[in-house]
Amino acid sequence: MNNLGHLERSFYEKTGEKGGTLYVIEQDKPGEARLTLRCSNEAVAFSIKPSKGFSYLRTKNTPDGIVFVKRGEQLWELHIFECKKTVGESSWKKAKLQFEGGILHAHMLRGLLDIPPFSKVCVYTVYRYDQLLQKTPNPALLRQPVGKTVKKLPYMDWNDQCLSILENEVPHYRIQLDDSGQGEYML
Repeated sequence: MNNLGHLERSFYEKTGEKGGTLYVIEQDKPGEARLTLRCSNEAVAFSIKPSKGFSYLRTKNTPDGIVFVKRGEQLWELHIFECKKTVGESSWKKAKLQFEGGILHAHMLRGLLDIPPFSKVCVYTVYRYDQLLQKTPNPALLRQPVGKTVKKLPYMDWNDQCLSILENEVPHYRIQLDDSGQGEYML
């Protein structure tokens, strides 16, 4: 990884070549979520403050964590983490926008750091409470009349294994934290 020295040190944390521990911390509301990432390979975690991303990008949505993991000589994976205390309809919609912004920011960082295209891209929702599908109306009300196009509700993809982000199917993983907002995940 070239050019890492051109970035402010407070903007990233890096493991050694044999891995280590990184942290993804909720940026909007400190103390609400902290995910400990155990990495068996070299990795770099970037923390972009909310609305402080690359100013020339149209989207100002930024995730809580962007992590690059090295898997081979020139193989790098991208992992995007978004933390939510409670996942509801509006926070899920915002999380998907933050995933999109995270992928765009990551591609810009990849170019600066002279990294080849990512071999894998994954997104993660890190949360304490899931209230998204609890508020759905009676399932009978979701039936569509004959001859009408079936529209998928915007929050129904919460249960999908992949999300459509920037016209690509991206694997989505959910990581539930404990009641104090702490969790651990192995990359």
